[in-house]
Amino acid sequence: MELTSFIVMDVLEKAKEMERAGEHVVHLEVGEPDFPLPAEVAEAAARAVRSGQNKYSQSMGIPELREAISQYYLSNYGVEVEPERIFVTPGSSPALLAAIKIFADEKGERVAYTDPGYPCYKNMVRFLGLKEVPVKVFEENFFKPTPGELKGFDVMVINSPSNPTGAVYSPSELEDLVKRAEDENFLIISDEIYHGISYGDRDHTILEFTDRAIVINGFSKFFAATGWRLGWIVVPRDKVRLMQCVAQNLFICAPTPLQYGALSFFEEAVVDKCRGYVREYKKRRDYLLSELKRLGFHINYEPMGAFYIFADISGFGTDGFSFSMRALSEAKVAITPGVDFGSNMTQRYVRFSYANSLENIKTAVERLSEWLKRS
Repeated sequence: MELTSFIVMDVLEKAKEMERAGEHVVHLEVGEPDFPLPAEVAEAAARAVRSGQNKYSQSMGIPELREAISQYYLSNYGVEVEPERIFVTPGSSPALLAAIKIFADEKGERVAYTDPGYPCYKNMVRFLGLKEVPVKVFEENFFKPTPGELKGFDVMVINSPSNPTGAVYSPSELEDLVKRAEDENFLIISDEIYHGISYGDRDHTILEFTDRAIVINGFSKFFAATGWRLGWIVVPRDKVRLMQCVAQNLFICAPTPLQYGALSFFEEAVVDKCRGYVREYKKRRDYLLSELKRLGFHINYEPMGAFYIFADISGFGTDGFSFSMRALSEAKVAITPGVDFGSNMTQRYVRFSYANSLENIKTAVERLSEWLKRS
């Protein structure tokens, strides 16, 4: 089995070594919200522990949470999703792994994902012994696939808002993708983990246009609870029993007290607080985008979601991996090489995460500016 490392974690570990040696590093590599877990949610989870909610739950998740997620789809997207189709999972990654396996068994072994794209898609496909089909996307098309690329595979994983590019699919693009899937006879898995973190129109779920897709989401990004490892998956009606068997055998259940705590994520005050986080992300994006262009990075698109900028460094006469390693060791700024996200011209890029304070981002820009002048 040929799995690749997750290079951003290699960068993080190197940065941590430098910090243990007494150096100060600005972290713009990891995609982890820097905002605190809402106090209401932390207290709700603590109450669940104190009250004895520490046993196994149903494999599908507690009914109250599945009902809350169902209501969230109705209020956010105007889509009715029966709680019976929703499974609470121990993180969104196991849910994604299960989704790929379920759809590949139904349709075929050729699984597509965008290149550049989230690197774990490729490694999950390899882990399952399936055939990977990278779909090349380019900056001039806002890192979205063109219709001519959407053929020759059985299952496609899409990610909107996207890691690493911040691309967001419009309603018409999602509708066209669903139509293309019908014409070309492939199934869609929609990774919507960054939903809620968008800077234009509201996010649109693939479920607005089809009930045949599998949707992945969770509490890590918009709700700023990465360490909780709590996600969910929405499956088509005819896959409910199969997904239940998967959950029973592979997951047992998601952590029970955290499921009860997660009910508070859907309180109006908590959702408003998380939307406030998004407003701060936008301020950071606007500042960093402007400053990176001033420093000589080529960025000819506007990232409309998530908290990443995929920046072309070819004007600096080096590749993204070397650039990132030198930026870390010489400027004390941690960023992610583009090659972490695929092989389609990714050596020309680096990814900046602005899931850090504006103050720290300004420090990083100052350090990069001085370093580039010396280089």
